[in-house]
Amino acid sequence: MSNAVVSRHSLDERIALIKLLLDGTEESYEPLRSDLAESEVQGNIENFVGAVPIPLGLCGPVDIRGGEARGTFAVPMATLEGTLLASYSRGAKVMNLSGGCETMVYEDYFLRATQLTTNSLDESARLIEWCRDHEEAIRDIANRSSGHLNVTAVSYDCAGTSVILSLQFTTGDAMGSNMGSKAVSLVSDYVKRNSGLVREEFVPYPEDKKNIPARQKGKKVIARTVLKEDVVRRMTRVGLDQLASYIRNYKNVLALHGSPSLNIHAVNGMAALFQAFGQDMAYLGECSQGVVDCQFLRSGDLEVSITLPTLIVGTVGGGTGLPAFRATLSMVGCYGAGKARKLAEIMAAVMLGGEIGCAAAQCSNEFVAAHESLGKNRPSDPAAPLVRPRLPLEDTENVGSMS
Repeated sequence: MSNAVVSRHSLDERIALIKLLLDGTEESYEPLRSDLAESEVQGNIENFVGAVPIPLGLCGPVDIRGGEARGTFAVPMATLEGTLLASYSRGAKVMNLSGGCETMVYEDYFLRATQLTTNSLDESARLIEWCRDHEEAIRDIANRSSGHLNVTAVSYDCAGTSVILSLQFTTGDAMGSNMGSKAVSLVSDYVKRNSGLVREEFVPYPEDKKNIPARQKGKKVIARTVLKEDVVRRMTRVGLDQLASYIRNYKNVLALHGSPSLNIHAVNGMAALFQAFGQDMAYLGECSQGVVDCQFLRSGDLEVSITLPTLIVGTVGGGTGLPAFRATLSMVGCYGAGKARKLAEIMAAVMLGGEIGCAAAQCSNEFVAAHESLGKNRPSDPAAPLVRPRLPLEDTENVGSMS
């Protein structure tokens, strides 16, 4: 509709436009209607018209012994993929019966940079020297921009005559994006006004929501479990040797093809957790790296871990203040200040369960059968036979999945 106008000021007019756009179809506005008031989502979205439902389910429970997360958690996940929660729940149960999951956040910081262009390489060198001489002021300006931001490092890089001034900082329990952008903008303005060397500035440097290996930020998290042969064989019909061989082999092939992310489908669970907890979904483009590892211990048990070097999550700010996300975060004791690291550990544990569940399904040739039974691979052919139906699919704890 070429003459459609989106009203910037009237919710009723925008809803009327949707009804007009749907006129002549079999659909109506009703599935989009939301209990949210326009005032509640101010700051989260513009031109508000309603909400689209993403099914929410519970994964687990999962037993966690972490630095911040301790106890047994039933974890909400939001997804459109059948078999996902069944697979993750089975992996969680395998970990539970083997003794649970250990977690740790080993680093936590955010990055923001400004790009400052000079007239020559000599001026670029002088600008870096000037910034280093005034670094105390730079840190102070950034720290005063927010009561939650604390600069931990200032660094410099160059591209031609552009100097990239970068701040590394902590942001409390906020994800940190907008907070960091404000801080680096104030720093950039200070440097431009006082150094006399900046011809042009671009702030902030557009590094977010894409995989830049040299600019990893967020929480660095590890989840680890020690699997027992009898548990894995009883629950998944495969042995530890098969599981270890599969992990080693798929990592080799992924590395051969240049993948920086050495896992089966970690971002699958990460996306479902981001959706459930009101996180910024676009950061999946930056957070999706994950490295799964395994090794046999002297006991004969198999240690399996996942390392997530870039997990950008928060428990205050952003979407976490909306009613549904306050509820989901509260379900795992992660709403509000002091809970962001706990949330990161819970997410890592769930994602490790998903890797174990899917690896087991692959090793037992049950992956396709699981999707055929619980997923919607063939919605137009419900009577289609299962492929390799080698598991009791009516028992969902025995189902594996991968997208």
